Amino acid sequence: MNRRQRRLARIEALLTRRNAWLTLVALALVTLPALFALRHVRLDHDFEKFFPQDDPELDRYLAFRERFGHDNEFVLFGLEHEPSVFDRTWLRRVDGLAAELTALADVHQVNSLTRLNETRVTPAGVFTFPWLRLEDDSTLIADEQRIMADPVARNFINPSGDALLLVMNTEQNLSKVRSDSLLARIERTIAASGLEHVRIAGRIHGQHYYIERMTHELVTFFLASLAMLVLFLIIAFRTGWGVGAPIAVVGLTVLWQVALMTALGKPLSILTMLLPTILFVVGMSDAVHIIERYIEALREGLRKERALAVTFDETGLSTFITMLTTAIGYATLALSGIQPMREFGIYTALGVFLAYALAFTLLPAVLLLVRTPVPAERKVRDSLWDRTVHDLLRLVLRRRRTVMLTAIAITALFAVFIPRIKVNNFLLEDLPDSDPQKQGFLWFEKVFGGVRPFDLEVTMADTSRTIWDPEVLHQIAAVQDHVEQVYGIHHIASPVSLLRAANKAMNGGDSTFHRLPEDAAETRRITRHVRAFAGTEALAGLVSSDGRVARISGRMIDEGGAVHRVKNAELEGFIAQHTDPAVVRFNQTGMAFLIDRNNETLSRQMILSLALSFLLIAAIMTLLFRDLRLVLIALVPNVVPMVFIAGLMGLVGIDLKVSTAIIFSNAFGIAVDDTIHLLGKLRIELSKGKSLAYAMKRTYLSGGKAVIVMSLMLCAGFITLIASDFASVYYMGLLISITLGVALLSELFLLPLLVLYFLGKAEGAGDRLERLGGCQLTVAGCQLPVGRGSRQ
Repeated sequence: MNRRQRRLARIEALLTRRNAWLTLVALALVTLPALFALRHVRLDHDFEKFFPQDDPELDRYLAFRERFGHDNEFVLFGLEHEPSVFDRTWLRRVDGLAAELTALADVHQVNSLTRLNETRVTPAGVFTFPWLRLEDDSTLIADEQRIMADPVARNFINPSGDALLLVMNTEQNLSKVRSDSLLARIERTIAASGLEHVRIAGRIHGQHYYIERMTHELVTFFLASLAMLVLFLIIAFRTGWGVGAPIAVVGLTVLWQVALMTALGKPLSILTMLLPTILFVVGMSDAVHIIERYIEALREGLRKERALAVTFDETGLSTFITMLTTAIGYATLALSGIQPMREFGIYTALGVFLAYALAFTLLPAVLLLVRTPVPAERKVRDSLWDRTVHDLLRLVLRRRRTVMLTAIAITALFAVFIPRIKVNNFLLEDLPDSDPQKQGFLWFEKVFGGVRPFDLEVTMADTSRTIWDPEVLHQIAAVQDHVEQVYGIHHIASPVSLLRAANKAMNGGDSTFHRLPEDAAETRRITRHVRAFAGTEALAGLVSSDGRVARISGRMIDEGGAVHRVKNAELEGFIAQHTDPAVVRFNQTGMAFLIDRNNETLSRQMILSLALSFLLIAAIMTLLFRDLRLVLIALVPNVVPMVFIAGLMGLVGIDLKVSTAIIFSNAFGIAVDDTIHLLGKLRIELSKGKSLAYAMKRTYLSGGKAVIVMSLMLCAGFITLIASDFASVYYMGLLISITLGVALLSELFLLPLLVLYFLGKAEGAGDRLERLGGCQLTVAGCQLPVGRGSRQ
């Protein structure tokens, strides 16, 4: 009895019905508490966790927010009325809506033209005049002219005069529960007002809508992936246990994974909500390869226990390595500075380990207890699968030069388009343009100059001065005018805005005085009035109590991270040229700024993760195969799909962002699995004393079906995601499916040629290929005369 036979005997001794039942009982005991843990699953909707914790810009933003409050705690209401909003009856209803909204809990204030006043300072005293006088229609004409001429008041009305803006400021740092409650009360209030065509935009509205849709899609696509996998399992195995056992493996994997996260106190984040779908698809690989080899062993006439022992012996190492490479593809995300990304990578990698463990415990237990699906001693016979794989191998060998040249040409062609990939992102890029939420966002951009927040922190470098110093104010005014006229910021609020409004008020409301006084003494006088009469609350939102930090805030159109980076560079150049950094410093901050910065940083990190994944997998293959030629053979067919998908992104204009950058490391870790399975099978055949040509043929025929079935199942599981309304989910499904499809073609067409070219001896290699290409191939063997270098 040789070493392999002794090893098989030890494995077979463990494969008893008693051990199978004990295994099922043990798994049931673990599963029961996991089911109870599901009651405590929590969802985490904190988008700020997506910012890298070690980023100094995050520290700046947090200090800025602590001083001035959140930059996105507002809700915008857009109301349309044709032909003009200056309709007294309609404006009274708008005023009633503003009053009702103001009275809601968790609402700080609501700014509406119907409730705002203009201040004028005259020798007789300080007077306030409502911007809109609703007592008589005759006054509306004059009010309209006055509003359209005022740079502050016209922020609340569009240039054509048929849309009005209401701005609600909510209480700071509202929780998800309080935000949803406030949104529900807002919607009821709007419905009760009788006003039509009211659009809403803001954090609480977008957050509620986004999470509601994502939760719905999570369930939908999980069920869709399940249906597709079941369909492929039915086609591949045509038995109840062939469908039920793999589904049970991945189902328990998902259950245990979610229960483990819950037990560790980890809620499901926006990213980890994708875990069930991903694990359900990825975790199927080991089960399919085990079942496929088990059925093949049964067809070779082996008893059930012996067939399982052979299956474990031949697939154990390769499935362990594929599990390891897939886990590495996800685990490298742990290097990200983003907490949800780290958790997504770590827990997905852990889920892959769980799927492997269940595949080698639950699956053999089930296979031992169910009836043998293929009668023992059954002769190997040709099937549609066998003929298809046989014909494919013959085609590859006969057209080997065409195959190689085509692969090189396609790879080179798509590599040319890789430099065209652009790092870019939009705030609501996940939603299609036809989505009502997206349409509302675009409407606000078109009519009122955007929703995207903009914040510039102004800090005194010269500590002997304050923001209210005339020289400092004029430098702030220069930057403010630039961001308004060149950068495209609207609805600006700043200390300079307060002084300009005060200067106008102290000159009888004349709009020509909406500017800073040119005289320093006059500037100081107006500054004293502003600080005395503006109110503590108004000042606290713009200037710190010590007068050494201020903000310039506004809203803008979201033109994409790539455009904003260009604008930011131009703004930094203007600031460097027109301000004195020894006196005052300007730094952009805010949630939107961090999102752009984070996307650029994270996209680079994902590419580095791919490189690290590549190196780690190469190192594992080196240890496994102990032959650099085999490592090269294994990596080349999987580099080709990476180049292809990157070139495709550059060709069709798919931007590099977090949702697309994550695809590369994930797809590479999954795609390399089939290569490892095939090369592992090749090693086994070579260890039996077969020639390289015959061993490659045997590997191709016996492993080809499993590779094709598994790749098609993975593609089917991921392709269901293209029905998603979220762009990130859509691109994940589309690009991973394309990558896996190209990887399958690469393995089927390139791998056998690379093996025979790199590992075959130069002498006689071409002859062996010609003979192998022309032989009659079967699963059991090759009808080819045995010659030198071709023994069977």
